[in-house]
Amino acid sequence: MQNKIQSFIGMTLGLISGIFYISSPLNWEVSATTEEGEEESQREPTELISTIRSLLNQAMIEYDNQNYTGAADLADVAYIDNFEFLEAPLAEENETLMEETETTLREDLSSLIEESAPLTQVQQLVNNITQRLDQAEALLSTN
Repeated sequence: MQNKIQSFIGMTLGLISGIFYISSPLNWEVSATTEEGEEESQREPTELISTIRSLLNQAMIEYDNQNYTGAADLADVAYIDNFEFLEAPLAEENETLMEETETTLREDLSSLIEESAPLTQVQQLVNNITQRLDQAEALLSTN
């Protein structure tokens, strides 16, 4: 009986966090695009980086709540809808930093989430990504 109660509580918390994710204004802002995706491509690098940081923070909250699907979705949005638009300008400044950040965000983070790795390991990787985003922001804000 206690397992059923714990399972029900877990499902309820998952639904509540899912509702929060769906109704999050940032989520709507990130996914709002024109037909050709022009809106994202016109955002400033600092805005894209800020959005990525926010999405990674939200992903960590979801991961900590064991909502691995929600965390994976947020990480995907951080990469697909944001980092991809930083790749070209960042590569012009520092191609190695761009490639390392891309791989870490697109592949390494997704793999850790998919494997349900320990929270500390995922947080450490997110901290690594954030440090690289700091470097990218410094490079791209001087232009």
